[in-house]
Amino acid sequence: MSKDKVNEGLFGAAKKFSDAFFDGLKNNATNSMLSKAKKQGMPSKVIQQMEKLQKEKNELDSLIKKYSK
Repeated sequence: MSKDKVNEGLFGAAKKFSDAFFDGLKNNATNSMLSKAKKQGMPSKVIQQMEKLQKEKNELDSLIKKYSK
């Protein structure tokens, strides 16, 4: 295995790790904001729309991942 292949593997692994890390942070922030909105008595119509948007975003991310392979 050449040195270039090893470096590409290391950089690829580091990118995957950092992407997963920051996606986790983003998802936690989204979930906490949704939870906070519920606790503060945001109207149910707003909560439902926020949940719908989150579901649609997850579906879109899934499709993008599927077709980007």
